[in-house]
Amino acid sequence: MPSKNCSSSTMFSRRHLALLAVLALSTLIVASANSSQVSTEEAMALLTRPAAAASVARPQNDINYHGIVPSFLAKHAHAYGGINRQEQVEDDSIEAQRERNSHSRIRINVDQYPPKDQIPDVNHPRVKAWVKEIDWSKVPNIPVAQGLADAPRFPNCPPDDQVNPDHCWWSCDGCLEPEDVVSCPTEGHWGLTYDDGPSVASKALVQYLDERSLSATFFIVGSRVLEYPDILKEQVASGHHIAMHTWSHGGLTTLTNEEIVAEIKWTEKIIRDVTGLTMKYVRPPYGDCDNRVREILRQMGYINVIWSQGWDTNDWRLPLQTIKAPEIISTFQNALDNVALVKSRETGALEGPITLEHDLTLQTVDLSKSIISIGMAKGLKPMNLAQCLSDLTPYQVDNKSSEAAGQAPKSDGNSTKSTSGSSSSNSKEVPAVGAPTQAPTPVTDTDIKGKSAATSLQSSLGAITLGGIFAVASYFLAL
Repeated sequence: MPSKNCSSSTMFSRRHLALLAVLALSTLIVASANSSQVSTEEAMALLTRPAAAASVARPQNDINYHGIVPSFLAKHAHAYGGINRQEQVEDDSIEAQRERNSHSRIRINVDQYPPKDQIPDVNHPRVKAWVKEIDWSKVPNIPVAQGLADAPRFPNCPPDDQVNPDHCWWSCDGCLEPEDVVSCPTEGHWGLTYDDGPSVASKALVQYLDERSLSATFFIVGSRVLEYPDILKEQVASGHHIAMHTWSHGGLTTLTNEEIVAEIKWTEKIIRDVTGLTMKYVRPPYGDCDNRVREILRQMGYINVIWSQGWDTNDWRLPLQTIKAPEIISTFQNALDNVALVKSRETGALEGPITLEHDLTLQTVDLSKSIISIGMAKGLKPMNLAQCLSDLTPYQVDNKSSEAAGQAPKSDGNSTKSTSGSSSSNSKEVPAVGAPTQAPTPVTDTDIKGKSAATSLQSSLGAITLGGIFAVASYFLAL
């Protein structure tokens, strides 16, 4: 009898030790797999050549937008000649956000960030600290713009004779400052940019681009990152370039100084939390900027990006059913026929266009595939914004918002009015805050194959180790 008790005790101990070993080592393997993060240097190198993307399952229903049509547009679609698509906007409640996030491989505590698609609270302690980093004596004293009566976050332009040219308000008079990026300096280069993601549809676009070794710039909305952090990280890992598009997608001239800071910095924070990267380029929603907005953005380390005149596809109107794909294709083909109009404002030299598209829905993604094919057939070379500008440091390396990044935009009435809608980039004169003096080494085919082999080996070793653990556990359990 004592011998039996001893044997039973030993078997009990072995079984539990085996189970504990399996659980502990499995946890370590999973934790190791989930802890990887793309460094700034790796992201910069990846931009030179995208890696292959995983296959993407196409959603069955193009009409179900899963909340990727911004709430602002859905609620105020009539302001753009559209129809109300409120029924297509996902539940904005915190509970719904938590539920969506619970299915994500990257977990985000939504309580740590502002409510989705709302202007962040300027009284939040973080915002107050960020506001103190700005030298407000350098910010032009330009009044906050009025919004439309039924869409208060879309700027309402006054009559032409009441627009102050000293303010250089792009939305209302087409005014551009020399620092504004609206074209690629090299003829034939094509800055491929997409706004308002990430979204479910972004996955299909990333796959299409990766299959063709193309890289694009995605201007990211912070509120969308709350919903789709995994997709954002996949975009970076695939070698695409990400840039700033604010937290809630409202016209920046309609916001107070503090609200502008909150919109930018909260987006900056959530993207850095997910990817480890601090963005360097910003596109104000609707391109809405004046010299007050420009100076605030500049002090936070950002370079202002618009797009080339005539190269806005207006694809965002597709989900609102106010435009059809053939109309957009026709407009794009007309732009291609007049590509010689994309010139430097300073020298008159031919330059390359920067297009405006959206990775909102599968409709816009499918349309973009046609646009890319047509553009390449005409001899344009698609690339991300950093490649278009020959910028080897496409992200901020040091995030000190109070440090100057280039010269402040002028507000003395000498601003340049845009006639052609294109501008030569002065990005080399507006370096990123803390940008390194040495350019990162580009990724070669050997590097990519080597990293792929190393990743495969690591995965294989992990699988072998896990299999061995279960084999040992099974042996002891059978005793």
